Amino acid sequence: MLVLKLVQMIAWMYLFVSEKIAFHAVLSSNIKETTSGQKIVFNQVEINLGGGYNATTGVFTAPVAGTYVFSLTFGMSQYNSSQSDIGDLFIMKNNVRSLRVWQLLGSTITESTASGTTVLSLNKGDQVHLQAGSAAMAIDGGISFLSGFLLG
Repeated sequence: MLVLKLVQMIAWMYLFVSEKIAFHAVLSSNIKETTSGQKIVFNQVEINLGGGYNATTGVFTAPVAGTYVFSLTFGMSQYNSSQSDIGDLFIMKNNVRSLRVWQLLGSTITESTASGTTVLSLNKGDQVHLQAGSAAMAIDGGISFLSGFLLG
C-alpha cells in the first residue's frame, strides 16, 4: 500500500510539476508579397504555455533543453502573375535551415496549402523561427499556423 501511494505521488509530481511548453500561433492577415529570406511572423497566439513564443518577433526560444516537435501549415495564393509559382517556408533552428515546406502553383492551381512537421533537439536558449525561401509569394492569413511543443 505504501509503495502504491509513493508511485501515485511521483506520477502526480511528474504530471503537475514538470515543464509544460507548447505554443500555437496563427498568421492573422495575408502577406501579399514576401522577399527571399524574410522572417515570417505568426502574430496571433492561441496558446503559449511556458512563454517561449514571441508574437512580435516570431521567434520561439526554448525555455528548457529537450526534444521539441514543430508543425507548420501555410496557405499560398497568387495575387498576380508576377508572383512565384513555388512557395516555400523554412523552419530555422539558430538561423540554420531545419525543414523546408513547399508547394507549387500553376496556371490552373492558384491556391494551395502545404504542411510539414519536424522534431528538433534544442538546448535552453536555442531559437526557432520561419523564413521565406521564395520571393514574391503570398501567404494566406487565418489558415496558416505554426505550432510547437516539448516532447520530453
